[in-house]
Amino acid sequence: MTSENFVPKTSLDVSDLPSTEFDHRSPLWWGNLIGLMIETAMFGIMIAVFFTVAMNLRPFPPPRVDRFPVLLDSEPNLTLPIIGLLVLLISLVPGILLDLAGRRRDVKSIKILLPVTLSINLALILIRYYEFDSLHFKWNDNAYGSATWMILGLHMFHLIVLFCEDVYLTVWTFVRGIDEKHALDLTVAAVYWYWIVGMWVLLFPIVYLVPRML
Repeated sequence: MTSENFVPKTSLDVSDLPSTEFDHRSPLWWGNLIGLMIETAMFGIMIAVFFTVAMNLRPFPPPRVDRFPVLLDSEPNLTLPIIGLLVLLISLVPGILLDLAGRRRDVKSIKILLPVTLSINLALILIRYYEFDSLHFKWNDNAYGSATWMILGLHMFHLIVLFCEDVYLTVWTFVRGIDEKHALDLTVAAVYWYWIVGMWVLLFPIVYLVPRML
C-alpha cells in the first residue's frame, strides 16, 4: 500500500458526552415505547373480540343458569372494580413524584417513593385477583367469560411485570444507591405505569359499563 492510497481516519472525542440520556434520547425509552405500542395493539384485538361477542349474544351479558345462585341479570358488580380504578388513579401521584425524583437522582425521595409505589402495585394485584369474581362467570363458562377474563388477566399481567421491576429497583436502590442507568430505569418504568393506568381508564368502561348499556 502506497502513501497515496492511505486515507487517515479522524477520531472523535466523545468523553464529554453523558453516558445516559432520558426520554426520546435513550434507546431504552424507544424500546419501551415500541413494546407498549405492541401491547396496545393486543388490547385493541381483545376489545374487538369483546364487541364481537356482545353483538352475537342476546341477552348480553348472558344469564348464568348453570350453577347457583342463578343470575338472570348477570351484569358485573361495580364495587371492587371502582375501588381498584380509584386506587390506580391515586397511584399516579407517587408515580409522577418518583419519575421526577429519578430525573433529579434524588436518592432520599426515591427511597421513600419506591416502597410506596410497590405497596400500591401489590394492593392493585390483590384487588384484581378478587375482582374476577365481579364478572360472575369463569373463563371457560362462555365466550363472554373468556373475553372479559382475558382482558382483566392481560392487564393484571402488566401489573405483575411492573411489580417485579419495582422489587428489583427497590432492592438495588437500598443496597447500591442510584446511578444514571437505574435513574433511567425509574423514568422508563414510570412511562410503563402511565400506560397501565391509561389502558385501564379505557378498558374499565368497556368491561363494566358497556354490559349495562347494551
